[in-house]
Amino acid sequence: MLAIGITMTNYQMLNNVAHKDLRVITRRGADLGDAVAGCAVYPGEFNEIQKHYPILFQRTDDGRWLTICLLGFESNENLFLAGDSWAAPYIPAIIEREPFVIGMKETLDGRVDAVVNIDLANPRIARGEEGELLFLPQGGHSAYLEKITRVLSLLHEGVAEVESMLNEFERLELIEPIRLEITFANGTNFISNRYATINKSRLLALPDNEIAQLHRNGMLRYAYLIIGSFSNIQSLVDIKNTKLLQQS
Repeated sequence: MLAIGITMTNYQMLNNVAHKDLRVITRRGADLGDAVAGCAVYPGEFNEIQKHYPILFQRTDDGRWLTICLLGFESNENLFLAGDSWAAPYIPAIIEREPFVIGMKETLDGRVDAVVNIDLANPRIARGEEGELLFLPQGGHSAYLEKITRVLSLLHEGVAEVESMLNEFERLELIEPIRLEITFANGTNFISNRYATINKSRLLALPDNEIAQLHRNGMLRYAYLIIGSFSNIQSLVDIKNTKLLQQS
């Protein structure tokens, strides 16, 4: 479901001279790349994600686990897209950060610093007056760019944290494959074996020392947030059924 397409990119390191008048379109829409059925999510956002979306594990082609949130049941189906808006108060960071990514730049003294890169080929780059400015007239960061910087920091820190979390969950055999079987209001079915969740019984049966270790490193909280998010699958089904009934 998380298909990766080949798209043209044109990344440049963001600066307040070359990009002083650049604007970024912040409305939502399929034409802007938001029509995705799921996306990667990171531990630093689990608390917000679990309020609205199911957090699941999915195998990558090379056999590794990926932590995702489900947004739809078909390719390019995002049930949270509503016109040019997103029908939930929190947008996953990997989607919110577009068209920016963290890049690495080596300094003259040999250090490697994180920098903000922007994809000038991204459809969110404004061609007119639409969109948010990145820089203030004096060259400082706009409120929008400050927000994006925080989102990118969450993602940058989340890469290592999610790897540690998955390693712990695999070591303790907490990741349990599941089978989703759903019948929608129009009679169509969704059947999938590609996802997994936390085995709650296995978690509760862990020795006290393992529970204490999970608690100390913050992973116990993440496990329960993932478990708690599972009920959002039904919420997602309800959204889809409502849309189907409106179309009929």
